[in-house]
Amino acid sequence: MKRILNIVVMIVMLTGLAEAEMFQSVTQEKAELLQSGKGKLYCPNCGMNLQKFYKTSHAMAQKDGSTHQYCSIHCLAEANDEITPDTKVVDTNTLKFIPAFTAFYVVGSSKPGTMTMNSKYAFATKPEAETFAKANGGKVMGFAEAVQLAADDIAPDNVMINKKRGMAAGKGKMMYTKMCKQDDLPAFASIAEAKTYVADSGICGTLKDKQYQAIAIYLAQKDAGVKAVAKSIKAPEGAKCPVCGMFVHKYPKWTAQVNIDGYTHYFDGAKDMMKFYFSPGSYHKEATQAMITRLYVSDYYTLDAIDAKAAWYVVGSNVYGPMGNELVPFKSEKDAMAFKADHAGKEVLTFDAITTELVKSLDK
Repeated sequence: MKRILNIVVMIVMLTGLAEAEMFQSVTQEKAELLQSGKGKLYCPNCGMNLQKFYKTSHAMAQKDGSTHQYCSIHCLAEANDEITPDTKVVDTNTLKFIPAFTAFYVVGSSKPGTMTMNSKYAFATKPEAETFAKANGGKVMGFAEAVQLAADDIAPDNVMINKKRGMAAGKGKMMYTKMCKQDDLPAFASIAEAKTYVADSGICGTLKDKQYQAIAIYLAQKDAGVKAVAKSIKAPEGAKCPVCGMFVHKYPKWTAQVNIDGYTHYFDGAKDMMKFYFSPGSYHKEATQAMITRLYVSDYYTLDAIDAKAAWYVVGSNVYGPMGNELVPFKSEKDAMAFKADHAGKEVLTFDAITTELVKSLDK
């Protein structure tokens, strides 16, 4: 299912780890930063360096009055359900911010994309966009069409992005272990937050941007969910359960999540999550249980994301999940016991009491 953005009108792939000079990059004095704060140099959605990905930068005011500047139209679309009229984009030629709704985009040119394989560059006038397209290929279109294409591309782009983030997280983990002070760290809600902390605190010394990015990816994935998933697990529309292949976003009451060394998997129930947990290599090539950093399940009553290892599970009740018999999760033993009594449950189990044999029996 396509993600439809609510556009309000009043009338690189993850190549950010490359230090080589790129088409999107500009010198420091030419990069205009519209957001503020210690992390103003980083995209709030992905942590990418805005100077390095300046030519694809977009900016939009937030409800709290602040401005967020994104490295790409991909991050703009991914981070916001509603695109507002004040949205701005960098003109590829002049390097100045211009209104996005009046800009002309060249989509699919031979120039590299930022956070996507389908590149998107903006221009103030149609003739300028047509000249660029004639030289580099691509199709000229308006902002509304371009941002909807970006939204449609989120799911397939994120598959590739997450693979690269998985590799980056592995490198980041090694660098963090060898190069950084092993202090007690705060929980990070995003890569940008982790990157800002590492760069500003100096716990890893002075590093190159690609090194900060790798370490930040590792730290953010390691702590994924501590803040960002404090309320509920939100699976992307294109995410499929790696065990059964179902679209997870259709079942928010049952959603579970596994973070495995920089990659996030979503499941349409705790049962399938446990199948993955017991045999990750069957669903994620060369993965091992030791690579799993965090597991989350959804509390049946509140839908809050809870640590799967701290949850209580009701087995054998008359309540069925998307895949039939389920392990029904709760944040407290009291809630689990009450549910068991109300729904003819057989047992209340802790995470450690769940076995492969039990999980297999639920499919019978």
